[in-house]
Amino acid sequence: MLQHRPKNKIIVIVSFVLIVLAVASCSSFTEPEPQVRIGTNVWSGYEPLYLARQLGFYEKSQLRLVEFNSASDVITALRNGSLEAAALTLDEALTLLQDGFKLKIILVMDFSDGADVLLGKPHVKSLEMLRGKTIAVENSAVGAVLLDGALQAANLGVADVEIVSCTLNEHKMCFKDADAIVTFEPVKTQLLKQGVIQLFDSSQIPNRIIDVLVVLEDVLTADPGVLRQLLQGYFKARQYYLDNQEKAAELIAPRMSLTAEEVINTFAGINLLGLEENHALLAAEAPGIEKITTRLRDLMLRQNLLRKAVDVSEIANGAFLPDRVQ
Repeated sequence: MLQHRPKNKIIVIVSFVLIVLAVASCSSFTEPEPQVRIGTNVWSGYEPLYLARQLGFYEKSQLRLVEFNSASDVITALRNGSLEAAALTLDEALTLLQDGFKLKIILVMDFSDGADVLLGKPHVKSLEMLRGKTIAVENSAVGAVLLDGALQAANLGVADVEIVSCTLNEHKMCFKDADAIVTFEPVKTQLLKQGVIQLFDSSQIPNRIIDVLVVLEDVLTADPGVLRQLLQGYFKARQYYLDNQEKAAELIAPRMSLTAEEVINTFAGINLLGLEENHALLAAEAPGIEKITTRLRDLMLRQNLLRKAVDVSEIANGAFLPDRVQ
């Protein structure tokens, strides 16, 4: 004969289920799903974002930092709707604008001043010796911009070398089969330990490799408070790094697979822009970033790095910058 469960056991089971559902409901209420997902690859200039997270500046926030293996992966994620914002180089932002994506720059993060490089194996002792050699480079605009500058300095063209596409996470592996490679921190420091030769760097093409934080236009009105928290945390972390360099470098080092001392050295190759500089570059009345972007756009058009001209007259939005670092 079928035995029914005793009523007291049923009551206990039902009560337990209700408690679990209530806890889950409270959890989802107190910890809402992130509304703004920010994509990055590993790069010194983006580390203040992750330092801000480590220092607790983004606690109880609807922000989520998402790290990818390469800039190409970040762009793909932005294209397919997996991100609302991304840290990109300015030329990468231009390629997205070209394809119809409505983006705004809300932060100018850094200018590369030597952190992006062309490295050669010991048998490649000069730029001129690159003729006929194999160069590994990521299939991205920033790689193309640095390589273009290096080849021009050597009086070489793309037809004079063999280009091999290589994503950031494969740089060290690709370099084994190539004569030279276009790369950046932290891979630059990791490879220089192996006795390679630095042939060219971004300090020789000033103001061409610029990192910015872009946000999809429709997010600007949907989540303004989240974006203000994002930038306030960023600048607080930047200031923490400047005031506590060694401690900050120790926090950053594991993510970049470098020592704390090496982390400090990587920052020597970039100009990490502050709040005052950002207010000047993103000012509503005369945003300086528009002039820089226009020059870069025209260069990219001349070098066939863009298919068509894009309108950059309203690319900046400084409305989310804090008045001061709190």
